[in-house]
Amino acid sequence: MSGIVIGLVALLLLVVVGAVIYFAMQEEKAEPAIVAPVVPTVPIVDDDAEDEEEDTDSFDIVNGWIYDNEYNYMIKLKEDKSGLEYGSFNEEVPDQGAKWTFEPDDENFYIVSGGKYLKISGDDVQVVGTKTSTAKLNIKAVDDGYKISDRKDKNWFKMDGANLVAVDDESKASVFSIEASQYYIKGYESEKESSETSLRGSLTKHHVSCDNGVLSGFKFMQDGTKYRYDYECTQGGAASGELLEKTVLQEGGLSEFTDLTNKDSFGVSCEVGALANFRVLPGTGDSASYEYTCRDIGVSDEEPITKSVTQDLTRGENESFSSGFAKLGKLTCDDGSVLSGFNYSGVDNDPNKYTLSGICKKLSA
Repeated sequence: MSGIVIGLVALLLLVVVGAVIYFAMQEEKAEPAIVAPVVPTVPIVDDDAEDEEEDTDSFDIVNGWIYDNEYNYMIKLKEDKSGLEYGSFNEEVPDQGAKWTFEPDDENFYIVSGGKYLKISGDDVQVVGTKTSTAKLNIKAVDDGYKISDRKDKNWFKMDGANLVAVDDESKASVFSIEASQYYIKGYESEKESSETSLRGSLTKHHVSCDNGVLSGFKFMQDGTKYRYDYECTQGGAASGELLEKTVLQEGGLSEFTDLTNKDSFGVSCEVGALANFRVLPGTGDSASYEYTCRDIGVSDEEPITKSVTQDLTRGENESFSSGFAKLGKLTCDDGSVLSGFNYSGVDNDPNKYTLSGICKKLSA
């Protein structure tokens, strides 16, 4: 083969090889880069831990009975309030005098009955009449009830037969059941208002209302130079129900205390349930009447009990009508009863003495 032919063949091979390399490089450039997707880090949540958090409930019993699970002895304040006594708890007929109120204070509670507070002192459980930090108690939920300790969890309640003592070891503490009451009583105040020159003007400023529950007592009172109502609402499951239609009585004159004895205008009565709210509604001129609403709750068929307060409402020369009206005492139903109505009446033809009477019905639950 001649040198010319060999040279041509070599040149052709170089061209072919060069073309192959060139196109290979172009394909490599054209091929898109594959980037791995970024997967966000998801924290692993332990299902059991989540369930435990959801199952954690705060203690929310307002009042009820405390009895230990071993002996079934309930804790009760003595009648003279000098100390504690113990008796078997009867769920069917619970002793109303043995009911305790649980007042929350941050994470702790005051456990109180009749103005006396439970308190751990050394190895003893006492009742004291002072609401101090040392009377704060911790109510700890356990599997089958509650354990009760001082606020620092150093000493714990233990029922030793029919005696309540304190121990410094949680494992030795008694487990108590706390049976919630079907109702509880809470106090409220209406807004303070100044007196007016007329009885109608003074009384129409005030409104008594239980947003939840029904009334169990009230008193019109003086607070400094102004006036307001103090009143109690019975609340809870036994006092829950639908508000009924508002009742507005017919207008009647309201210039003197004797006008209040007009029951058509100022006699309040719930045919169903018990009283949730009331106020004196101004009418035309010097007239007014009561406006009130009843709540449909369960009350006993037993004969209602009448509670009354009587007072001489004579006013001094410079005393206002509000000052005279505030002399009436407090109308209060017994524990477990609620107010279904009230009215005013005169006394023995005495123009200055008046009686406020309330109709109290027992809760059916």
